[in-house]
Amino acid sequence: MSFFIGNIEIKGRVILAPMAGVTSFSYRKFMKPFGCALTYTEMISDCGLNYGNKRTLQMCYSNGEDAPLGLQLFGGTKETLLKAMDVLEENNINYDILDLNLACPVPKVTKNNGGSKRLLDQNELFDMVSAVVKKSKKPVSAKIRLGYESVNVYDTCKTLEKAGVSFIMVHARTKKELYYGTPHFEEIKDLKNIIKIPFAVSGNIFTVHDALKALEITKADAVLVARGGEGNPLLIKNINAALNGEEYEETTFEKQKKFLFEFIDLLVEEKEERHALPILKGEAPKFFNMFNGQKIRELKQKITENCSSISEIKKLINEFDYKN
Repeated sequence: MSFFIGNIEIKGRVILAPMAGVTSFSYRKFMKPFGCALTYTEMISDCGLNYGNKRTLQMCYSNGEDAPLGLQLFGGTKETLLKAMDVLEENNINYDILDLNLACPVPKVTKNNGGSKRLLDQNELFDMVSAVVKKSKKPVSAKIRLGYESVNVYDTCKTLEKAGVSFIMVHARTKKELYYGTPHFEEIKDLKNIIKIPFAVSGNIFTVHDALKALEITKADAVLVARGGEGNPLLIKNINAALNGEEYEETTFEKQKKFLFEFIDLLVEEKEERHALPILKGEAPKFFNMFNGQKIRELKQKITENCSSISEIKKLINEFDYKN
């Protein structure tokens, strides 16, 4: 099954969600072969772009291997967002869809009128988004929550559609709930009757069953995989398999080791070892979360606390004896 975001065909129903500090180019490139129909960058700050921050520009990088790619922009004002779009153009940034982050719940973003704070005022939201859509040469998507403190998701989606957005991603919690508790998929079960543009759903997608249930309740065009896919790339492959009536692929320690080493090499190629190492201390242990036992717990702890180089991480894992 495929659907269109503007003129971009999305050939599948599983999307790699934007995640701050995670969905770098190397991560997107690593996850793409597992069946991501669409990938998204980390949150890109409009101020970072406008002030010429080198790291912010590096976060925008893509050579097309992760396409179709959505570049997720966040900011506090219409003017700074529009100016940031000029910076993207001037630097020939390679992306297919421009995404507006209207979902981030963290105070450092919302206190500057960014992220989910934008859900409070529908008039201001329309003014900002319609200006972005008018200026953008790419289709525009938006990632939202059910609301800020109370649920107003249907109003928000109608506002966004009227403003010209081509695709909406709904995290099925309010800003107030952050990432806690059970997502409320039932709150958007009628969204297909409210808007004509495609939409996707996210929130606690950790298993194939989670994905299928979310899609069944919401009738969404796609599902977003975020934290559930960290260290577990076969989740995306197996959701696709379930949707296509195919058999799942079971994982093993050796497979997870292989996947991790592939990711390590891509991350080092992108960021060099000194920047890759602290990221890997957080990400590498997640590749073994599906295995139990004291030995596994000790392995993950040693990766995080004892390894001072990537070669030490690889050596530790290569010498680990695990029997599935």
